[in-house]
Amino acid sequence: MRKLISGVAATIAAGGMIVGASALPSHAETTVTRQAASAVKFKTRYFDCYSSTGCLASAEVPSTWRFIQPTAYDYKFLGAGNQFVKFNNTIGGSDRTTAQEMKAKQKALKGTKGLHIISMATKKLKSNTGMGPLTASTIVYTYRSGKTTRWVATRYLGTYGYDQATNEITVAGSPKNAKFLGTVLARSTYSLYNGD
Repeated sequence: MRKLISGVAATIAAGGMIVGASALPSHAETTVTRQAASAVKFKTRYFDCYSSTGCLASAEVPSTWRFIQPTAYDYKFLGAGNQFVKFNNTIGGSDRTTAQEMKAKQKALKGTKGLHIISMATKKLKSNTGMGPLTASTIVYTYRSGKTTRWVATRYLGTYGYDQATNEITVAGSPKNAKFLGTVLARSTYSLYNGD
C-alpha cells in the first residue's frame, strides 16, 4: 500500500499528470464506498464572489461536492468520506516563490502526529484558462488524525510564467483515494481561473 501511495504521490508532485477519467479504472475507489470512475463528474464551480463584481475565481471540481467558506480567504469543496479540495487565492502578498512556500509548509508541519513526507517537487504546468505557464510546487504527505491516516497534497502556484506564489490548492482524504485526489488536484490546477 505504501508503495502505491508513494508512486501516486510522485506522479502528482511531478506535475499531477493523472488527469481526466482515463486516470481512474472503472473499479477505482474514489470515496468511502466503491464508485465507478464514470460516476465522478467534474464541472466548473465559481467562488470568491461579491454582489458588486460577481465571482472572481473558478475551477473544475467534482460536481456533487458541497461548497463552504471556512475563512475569509479559503474556498472549500467537500466530498464524501471527508475528502476536500480547498483554494486560497490570496497568498501572493508574501513575495515568496512557490518553492519557498512549499518549504515553509514542510517546516510548519514539523511535530504533526504521524507525519510522513512522501514527496516535494516543483514543475512547470499548463493552464487551460490563459493563466500559464504555471509554476507548481507540490508537497504530498500523510499524517494521523485520531485513529485514521489522512493523505494531503498542497500545491503552490505561480501564474503567467512567474514563480512567485499567488495561489494555493490543497486536496485531502484517505490514502486509499490518493489516485482520485490526484485527479482532483490536476483538474483544479489546469482549470483554475483567478481574476483577482
